[in-house]
Amino acid sequence: MKNGIRRLAAIALALALPLLITACGNSQQSSTQQSSSPQVSSQEAENAVSSTEKVKVRVSIGNAMDHPQALGLMAMKEYIEEKTNGNVTLEIFPNSQLGAERESVEQVKNGMLEMATAAFGPLTTFNSKFMAMDIPFLFDSYDEAWATLDSELGDGLKKDMEASDLKCLAWLENGFRHITNNIRPITQPDDLKGLKIRTMEAPMHMANFQALGANPTPVPWSELYLAMSSKIVDGQENPITNIWEIKMNEVQKYCSLTGHIYDSMVLVTNLEWFNGLPEDYQNIILEGAAIGQQVSREANTAVEEDTIRLLEEGGMTFNSLTQNEKDAFRDISQPVVIEKVKKELGDDAYVDNFVDAISKIKSELS
Repeated sequence: MKNGIRRLAAIALALALPLLITACGNSQQSSTQQSSSPQVSSQEAENAVSSTEKVKVRVSIGNAMDHPQALGLMAMKEYIEEKTNGNVTLEIFPNSQLGAERESVEQVKNGMLEMATAAFGPLTTFNSKFMAMDIPFLFDSYDEAWATLDSELGDGLKKDMEASDLKCLAWLENGFRHITNNIRPITQPDDLKGLKIRTMEAPMHMANFQALGANPTPVPWSELYLAMSSKIVDGQENPITNIWEIKMNEVQKYCSLTGHIYDSMVLVTNLEWFNGLPEDYQNIILEGAAIGQQVSREANTAVEEDTIRLLEEGGMTFNSLTQNEKDAFRDISQPVVIEKVKKELGDDAYVDNFVDAISKIKSELS
């Protein structure tokens, strides 16, 4: 199965790489994308490269090199190195070699590291407004989530991050989070009562499961497999690619496709460092990041269904939820978490406007 997923990842990257040719400036965007991120055309980039300064960029990620975010970063790397004639080089450090997500972002903030990725949860340490993205059951599809991130809402989160000396470059793909456990399929809120569910140490993730009657138990990603195999926790929640990455099918029986939270892997860089680069390098990095974002999304979409099939072949049992079943979860946990976000931010209007704007985006897509 390991070779199977690598083959699928390679296919996904091969399918996505043609975007390198068309995604610049007049990029081939998803019909739902409305990004207002800075962009330049590929011809402008070619004409702009006059710098000869050598720049080495280290990028820390928590996942393996066949994860969608890594595939996006590989596309970004290829584009940047080609457009700068090799003057700007990217080295990707997978599997938390340089530290876990929050730790790596802290290194970027302090100027010890050039770039890192992190999910929304760990980023709340640096910009508490990311808590709004962790409100459960905000989105019913990737199109809705992507349209939100590529809208003024996403741009606002990027801008707010600059107060922490961080610049958001791209929303790399992680996917919808689902629940696995060893006790029973999860089809209704009562099925979660009393279960010890591993979560990230993210306030709104924990609040979601507390509202649903589960026992949220933070465990570091690097220790999760051991926690499941030794039954320290009954289950956990993660996107499909992460469920595959550490072979959860070996230690978890059931996977319920709850899709309770959409998660991105946000690529950040040190704001002062970025602003200190030659302008042509800045433009090329922004353009490469936009390409990486699209490639990672395409890659995740390409492999998710087949990854589920491979997990099933490895012994995991899957169940989907009807819309009515999802609504039952949403009706319990979403109001609780919204109130908690309001309390944490101390800004009811921001949260209400945030949720209303997402509702409008969803309505426009339907």
